[in-house]
Amino acid sequence: MPYITEIVNDGELNTALANFNTVCIANAAALGLVPADLTEIAAAATGFNTNLNTATAAKATANSAVEAKDLQKATSRGVVAKWAKVFRAKTTVSDALLNQLMLPPHKTPGSFTAPTTPTDLVATANGDGVIALRWKRNGNIASTTFTVEYRMSASDPWVILGTTTKVSFGYESAPGQYIAFRVSASRRGVSSPASTPVVLWDTEQGQTLQLAA
Repeated sequence: MPYITEIVNDGELNTALANFNTVCIANAAALGLVPADLTEIAAAATGFNTNLNTATAAKATANSAVEAKDLQKATSRGVVAKWAKVFRAKTTVSDALLNQLMLPPHKTPGSFTAPTTPTDLVATANGDGVIALRWKRNGNIASTTFTVEYRMSASDPWVILGTTTKVSFGYESAPGQYIAFRVSASRRGVSSPASTPVVLWDTEQGQTLQLAA
């Protein structure tokens, strides 16, 4: 059992104070207490009990008030949402009036943003000719299709190698043989200019280099 001087919990302290007061009254002579001392001790016990009850009641009232507020908040938002739908469906209600009501304007067709050229195209290969291509979206959304093209010499026309919605692509080519890559983005039938090409070939040490064409 904790000592009364060490109790922190309000409920436990309230009980301990009442007990302290009762024991003091019953043993006033043995404890050397005079009436004024007993009055002080009783006030400490009853005073805390009174204020604890007041605080408990206030807390319960506050919790109830918060619950009532949250319930009304949901109801009020529901009413506003209903009328917002009605107002925005009326073509006779101007966007200016909707703005005064702090509502979005009437629905308008979304604007199409053309795809942008992918950036930072990087191509790396190992000695077996396994090539990994990576690039940055440059603001293109996830549904954008990236078209990967290649050519086997600087004078050859570009040929489509494949497409992907990712920002990476894998390919295999004969080690040491010239090959160049570039990537473009397309969405809803509109394509971006192609990226700056990269060229791969093997060095004497068998390592793969890349240069911008």
